[in-house]
Amino acid sequence: MRKYLEFFRVEAKSLLKNFQKNEQSAIARCTEVFGDKKDLSLMNMQHVVAKEYGFDNWNTLNKAENWQLAEALVKSKNQTLAMPLYGDEGKGNVYSRAERYEVGLIKNRAGIDLENFVQTSPSGYASPFLQLEKFDLSDYDLAKMNPLFVSFDEYTRWPKDVAKLPQNFNPQNFMEQRKNPGLGIRRLHRQNLVGQGRAMAVIDGFLLSDHLEYHENLKGYERICSDDLGHGANGGALVSALVGKTCGVAPFADVYYFSAQQMENNHRTQRYYAIALQKICDIHEKLLQNGKNGIDTVCILWGITSPVFQQDDGVSEMKDALERAHSLNIWVNSGDLKFEGKLWSEGRIHCAYSEDLDNPMDYEAMPNAPKISLEVSEFWKNRLCFPAGGRTVARNDRLDAYAFSAPGFYLKPYECGLFVLARCIKNDLTPEEFWRLSLETGDNLVGVGVIVNPQKLIDALRK
Repeated sequence: MRKYLEFFRVEAKSLLKNFQKNEQSAIARCTEVFGDKKDLSLMNMQHVVAKEYGFDNWNTLNKAENWQLAEALVKSKNQTLAMPLYGDEGKGNVYSRAERYEVGLIKNRAGIDLENFVQTSPSGYASPFLQLEKFDLSDYDLAKMNPLFVSFDEYTRWPKDVAKLPQNFNPQNFMEQRKNPGLGIRRLHRQNLVGQGRAMAVIDGFLLSDHLEYHENLKGYERICSDDLGHGANGGALVSALVGKTCGVAPFADVYYFSAQQMENNHRTQRYYAIALQKICDIHEKLLQNGKNGIDTVCILWGITSPVFQQDDGVSEMKDALERAHSLNIWVNSGDLKFEGKLWSEGRIHCAYSEDLDNPMDYEAMPNAPKISLEVSEFWKNRLCFPAGGRTVARNDRLDAYAFSAPGFYLKPYECGLFVLARCIKNDLTPEEFWRLSLETGDNLVGVGVIVNPQKLIDALRK
């Protein structure tokens, strides 16, 4: 199947669903083509979508070349996207920036040492993680490189000589394998535990809302005083790790996304995050009024409740929003675990290279995880670990772009996604109960912590 055709198929299905729910926007779109006709089928919706994108009918769209589909998407989506898309002159790709990454790949990047495999920041901090996206590596010997410590995408150009690559390393296959969230999540999916009927929210930076990985799950996207389109982490990476159809923990859950700025007048502010959280609470109450489940959790990478940030602008507004969310039984997972009286913590792990993503014993602590003495046994047994880095996620370069991310920001999305799956079993599950049961049912790995075991957790909730 041509890579953009699925987008139009999904849009037609979504239009039919909304038309049958009597949503005014869907009715208006159909009226433009079919007048007041009420009995419309999926085939009719496909015709509407085809006309909207400039094709005579669905058959014409279905037979179009990939570059024609790409150009149709660019023309239409630029009417609504904050960051314009660009085509690539007949090759069939769509980008969110004017650069053409497949030409002029960089040969070197400041601070990257491809002999000792370390990246040094301008401030002098040395990191084991290398940023090799859109990098021409064809002249380097990478045989001793650990793929788990590099971030790369499909544009990264590798040595043609396999002897100069890490053993058994096929970049394309590796990226595809690492879409698996890990630790048996896909086994739960096969049991039809996919987050159906649940909803969550994310507050972060820019999001390419039409990415094929998650656009069907996205039920709302609002920017709150967010003028800098590149601020924050890659929103697409977070959303795909949460609800992506190929790399998400809860691939059928709904997600509401808010892009809110963190800085104002050169100072950190929580004001706009607080506004976003209040809006999420409003959505939650409206969903409940309509007989739905409401918002289960809010994913925020920034530790807004940490003592470090309590002098920020907007703290009082955030406190009010957090109290409201708590009263509504919404878990605001914001980087700081606050279960009163408990010595619980979280750990960042990734699956070792060439090992089984579903075997907890094949996981290890990430090099950017806190180093704690092995003698502190109480710490290890109360430390719950989730896959964080070493994952393939969506990028905002194209509507179908992916990248392998080494350090990752995906601990919180994994936690939130699993919490949503758990609430599919127990609707009133609290964050504290989720954490306690996860510790009780997890797998202890000496020197690392308790590795969450999704299947055992779900089985315990079913009893």
